[in-house]
Amino acid sequence: MNKQQIGDIAPSTIETAVPAAMEEIVKPVEPSGIQPQIGEMVKVDQIGYGTEESKLAIIEGDHPDGKPFELIEKNSGATVFTGRLSAPLADAASLKTVRRADFTSFQKVGEYRIFVEGAGSSYTFAIAASPYDKPLETLLRSYTLQRSGVAIDDPVTGLKLKAGHLQDKMAEIFFEDGISHKGETIDVSGGWYDAGDYGKYIPPAAVTVAQLLLAYDLNPTAFSAGQLMFPEGLKEADESLPDLLSEVRYELEWMLRMQRKDGAVYHKVSGAAWTGFVTPDTDTQTRYVYGMSTYGTAQFAGATALAARIYKPFDKAFSNRLLAAAEKAQSYLSLNEAAAFRQDPMQDNGSGGYGKQTDAEERMWALAELLRTTNDTNYRDQLTKEFGYLLEQSPQAVNWANTQLLGQWAYYSADKAEQQWQNNIRQAVTGRAKVLVARAEADGYLNTLNMDEYTWASVKSGAANGTLLLIANLMEPDEGYTAMALEQLHHVFGRSATGFSYVTGIGSRYPMEPHHRINAATGITIPGLVVGGPNRYGGDPDLDAVKEKLAPAMAYLDVRGSYSSNEYAIDYNAPVVLLASFFAGK
Repeated sequence: MNKQQIGDIAPSTIETAVPAAMEEIVKPVEPSGIQPQIGEMVKVDQIGYGTEESKLAIIEGDHPDGKPFELIEKNSGATVFTGRLSAPLADAASLKTVRRADFTSFQKVGEYRIFVEGAGSSYTFAIAASPYDKPLETLLRSYTLQRSGVAIDDPVTGLKLKAGHLQDKMAEIFFEDGISHKGETIDVSGGWYDAGDYGKYIPPAAVTVAQLLLAYDLNPTAFSAGQLMFPEGLKEADESLPDLLSEVRYELEWMLRMQRKDGAVYHKVSGAAWTGFVTPDTDTQTRYVYGMSTYGTAQFAGATALAARIYKPFDKAFSNRLLAAAEKAQSYLSLNEAAAFRQDPMQDNGSGGYGKQTDAEERMWALAELLRTTNDTNYRDQLTKEFGYLLEQSPQAVNWANTQLLGQWAYYSADKAEQQWQNNIRQAVTGRAKVLVARAEADGYLNTLNMDEYTWASVKSGAANGTLLLIANLMEPDEGYTAMALEQLHHVFGRSATGFSYVTGIGSRYPMEPHHRINAATGITIPGLVVGGPNRYGGDPDLDAVKEKLAPAMAYLDVRGSYSSNEYAIDYNAPVVLLASFFAGK
């Protein structure tokens, strides 16, 4: 993989090659005279819908106003509900005309499909009280199968791997700065492989850990011990620990190893060259510890301070280690006020860059989490003095390059927060939520993304918008926020313009050739991997060859080489886990 570096930073910062006129884009050809194939024109969440939740299917193509649709029971073939299609909507992102089929009032548990004459049938889906429980387990379990440094013999998927990258116990420092010494070896073993490659990076690790722990914090009933059916030898000794926390601890232990004695945190661990599609144990090249950054150190501080709070009821000693590491990182930041990102020659020859030259959002998040965990008002006072403007600023959805929303939520939830700032945060977050709801209402598929946002990791971005809506609802309860958050989850699981569920092994049509080395090398589909999704800007040879002919929401390829649209990453899964957990366990 030649990982995109600007990735999911705001599209305005990306140089694009967008067609000069929309007429140049090839519109999808709709069948004529024959019934379309299943799922071709009738799009549904391929998992299903909650009994008491909104239930909408998207019907593509040109149909008369008020045309009927049928809800058909899978086993009997009987029509159990009929309705009429909505007025047409021109969806700019897909260049399709769509209508909605609303069957919200039907609440009988079972398996069904939607049928429309001339558009055909949807894939089968469930109506259930809590349809996301099993998908949540699958999404979480994928992290276990991404572990570095352990042998895996998984009875569920059949995946068998020898322990990979054992050389991380003796990884070499790549640079010299008087404190770190080039060629010195340190133990940075463990953790999760970041994506389809075998690099391990602090920024996506920190935002992933934070969102997974936030999912637990907001709905602990969705997580339990025994939930993930760990392969033998991979479960924490404490059988009472919820499996989510057991899995996240494996990543946190690696993160702790990445902190050096002065509190700064190294940037990443990888080889000096990209590997082919090989298993982890056969990549025997020397592994190096590259770079440092103030933004990564601040993210480390935020994630470990949050984790200290979550783990305290289960393991006080581990909680204390985490808090000490967070405070040590914060001490380094206080002594080094200028933003810094170390970039050495050849640093990115075999791994993603994840470069960022600013760090304000991350410093704000670190201080907010430390305030919430310790109740030390010195953190509060420093935060409001230096970064108060960020507390009241409209947030982006959480991503590896921007953790502002995590900081706003941490401050808002802190016992020692000041009401004036809480009010300002609420206005900023709910104001952004209203914008997202309006966008989704105008979109044919109820997506929150605008046309320019179908870029690298668009599926993750849409899901992260959904989590922003959930946080807005916690600040100012509004059923419209939670309802639109759920619509973003429907998109992830198949109610999409392409007709794909963007999660391996989940749904009826999902990625079969993700850009993922373990999958490619073993032939085993690891279920629960969220891929990047439509990316109108491309970035790999396969997608670059066809992107000009595809509408933004259609710019996706299920081919191994399309790392700009079909690669998995740990931080892609994180907001989907958070969303699914909110609607699970009910």
